Amino acid sequence: MSMPSSNPRPLLTETVLSWLRCKLTENRVPLLSSLIFGFLAHTFAFTNKLPNSDDVLSLFSKGGSLSLGRWGLEILSYVFPDVSMPWVYGIITIGLLAVSVCLLVHTLQLRSKWIQGLAAGLVLTFPSLTGTFSYMFTSSSYGVAFLLAALAPWLLQKKSLWCRLVALPCMIFSLSIYQGYVSLTAGVLVLVLMRQLMDGEDFGTVFRRGLAYVGFLILSMGLYFGITQILLRLFHTEMGWYASRSIDFKPSELLYKVQLAYTVFFDHFQGKSIGLMPNAFSRGLHIALLAFACVLLLLRLIRMRRRPLCALLLAALTAIFPLAVNCIYLFILFWSIHTLVMYGFVSFYLLVLLLADSVLASPVRFRFADFTRRLSLDAVSVLSALIVITNIYIANEAYLDQHLRYENAYAFYTSLIADIKANPDFTEGTKLAVIGKWGAPDFYRDNFDFSNSITGIDMFGPDTYSKEQFVQYYLGISIPFASEEELSAIEASPEFAEMPVYPYYGSLRKIGNVIVVKLS
Repeated sequence: MSMPSSNPRPLLTETVLSWLRCKLTENRVPLLSSLIFGFLAHTFAFTNKLPNSDDVLSLFSKGGSLSLGRWGLEILSYVFPDVSMPWVYGIITIGLLAVSVCLLVHTLQLRSKWIQGLAAGLVLTFPSLTGTFSYMFTSSSYGVAFLLAALAPWLLQKKSLWCRLVALPCMIFSLSIYQGYVSLTAGVLVLVLMRQLMDGEDFGTVFRRGLAYVGFLILSMGLYFGITQILLRLFHTEMGWYASRSIDFKPSELLYKVQLAYTVFFDHFQGKSIGLMPNAFSRGLHIALLAFACVLLLLRLIRMRRRPLCALLLAALTAIFPLAVNCIYLFILFWSIHTLVMYGFVSFYLLVLLLADSVLASPVRFRFADFTRRLSLDAVSVLSALIVITNIYIANEAYLDQHLRYENAYAFYTSLIADIKANPDFTEGTKLAVIGKWGAPDFYRDNFDFSNSITGIDMFGPDTYSKEQFVQYYLGISIPFASEEELSAIEASPEFAEMPVYPYYGSLRKIGNVIVVKLS
């Protein structure tokens, strides 16, 4: 009888756990940094329900999916249930982005541990993620899209043909969840080419690879658009008005769109940003970071002076970089782009850290050059850390704003429902109409003027378009609201014109079969 082997083959579970342990150890700095900075910035959003207008409307859904070209959201409904759960989805999203940071670190070959930690902090505290958590119902799905957008460049670096082929469906599926993250992929691919030049690869190889990357992005967008059109016809669905009005690609306007992409990139540093640098201190930090990034780039170009073609290509890639980061402007209308769409701007931080990592590993002999190098590296580390801290404060201010607005709206409708129930005209079948613009207290304007730009939509208020769902979900009362036709008729009536503004006497009146509340 044969004796059992002294070294039995390990179980699959043991093999997987051993592989995970190895990867966790290898990536411990970016992983731990991502978790620490992510929870510092966003824990308040995970432990409180902070609704905005869309989140109330989509409390039990993923919002628009196929009709907005986001058919990937529909697929992910089988993984992430259609319930807006802040604690679970918040943790999942942070985990997905932590893995994304590890991929970005490996793709760009960021070797310095402190640079890896800063990269994690800058990605996990970026205002676009704060805006994403305002749409908690899709946050985990958007985390998947971000991960896939970071995974595609990593796969393209592999020598295996299969890995490069897999990058294409990754990019397409990322686009099917949220189209804005194509800017992240485009920006990272430019950084990959810059890294290769700085690491000594020849001009011709990098140039041809760059053309291949452009082809990859165009092919991904084309296949995504084609699949979307097929699915729309297959399910007899039309593109929603928001998506159809947002898409705008005209070859005749290409030069204008390119100019717009560059203009917007530098507008961020001048206070014209859509929530990316919402205060003067943040803008000052970013301007200083940009200046020291230029110094680091100059040091690298000087070091490459004996490879003039490579130095010239590095300068050209730097010039192309803003266009890559804002490539979404080439085919989307300006008005439809908000902070969530601009997550690709984190590539700017990755550019600065890439230059720092490269210069850090390349000491110079001349005293002045070495002094400049050391000063710039120290400045980049301090400025990056301050930006992370500033973004943590900005995130928590934005969440406080959402919390206060929710409390105000809840108090408003609690009091209003009590008034309605006490009204003798409130009988079975009576509808409710809340008409007008809610006048928010002045302290919102004085203290939270940046919050709406971060979320990309007005914060929740008594006059929001999802107020009927708010009353039903948060107050547990099902009162039918008047239709658009009924609202128009009421607003044109003399009875409504005579009404004072709520909460003053007479601001709540029954007109026809509708209890009317006049806000303005």
